[in-house]
Amino acid sequence: MDPISDPQTILAAGAYGTALLFFAYGAYALLKTKNAEQNKNVRWYLGIGAAVVIAMIGFDTLKSWRSGERVAPNVFLTFSPRFAAVDLPDPVVEYSGRTLASNAPIKIADNNSSINISVDSIIEKVKGLQQNNQQLQSALGSAALASQPKELAEQIAAADSAGQDPCAGGDATLCGWKQLSSGELASAQATLTQAVKNAPADDPKTKATALSGLGEIYVGQGKIEEARVVLKRAADLGNAGAKKRLDALAAPPKIAPRPVAPVSAPVRPELRERPVREGRRPPQD
Repeated sequence: MDPISDPQTILAAGAYGTALLFFAYGAYALLKTKNAEQNKNVRWYLGIGAAVVIAMIGFDTLKSWRSGERVAPNVFLTFSPRFAAVDLPDPVVEYSGRTLASNAPIKIADNNSSINISVDSIIEKVKGLQQNNQQLQSALGSAALASQPKELAEQIAAADSAGQDPCAGGDATLCGWKQLSSGELASAQATLTQAVKNAPADDPKTKATALSGLGEIYVGQGKIEEARVVLKRAADLGNAGAKKRLDALAAPPKIAPRPVAPVSAPVRPELRERPVREGRRPPQD
């Protein structure tokens, strides 16, 4: 609200204005007094008015001082989704040199407050996950290259030893397989897709090699049905690595047999010996 239009401000201004007029009229009446009795009465009323004005000023000063006191509010920080739901550590929340829990209330003590939220531990966890993912992709690419004919790996190794980059030489299939063996699955997928499109019709071997690489990438991404389609095309063109991968995908998952506990034969309790009853002899004559 605008201070000028505040009703309390208007009332206060009116009260002080009335007090000023009261003192001005009292001073005028004091000058016009004709005897000591009138002079005494005017001074008495002026004294009462001065006491009232001083009291008003005191109340206004106390009110201003108390209104300057600000209640420290509680601030709650919430994060959605919760970091624990994705197996990440909670961020570190610091305020006034103290480390607080992520769900603890933060009492703001002054106007110049700053809340520091540190996500260093989260970044370190994400970096570790990225590194593990890169290692898995590299392992996938190395295993896929090992399933191909040796000449493909030899061509990549020869280009590396000669300081040549297959991706700069125009051989898209060799470039895609090098990217795949290095764990660069996204780049390898784009390169091998283009290699399949640009493969000459009279070179089915090159097209089959590119299709086989795409199939390995789809397997690594969990796209099994797409992988089967692409690998089937590569196998029909004579790629041995694609045939092996198709056989592996068609094989039922191996289930480890449960250990069978030996069954022991029940032990028969020993037969208790029954008492032999003696037969009664007939009385002799």
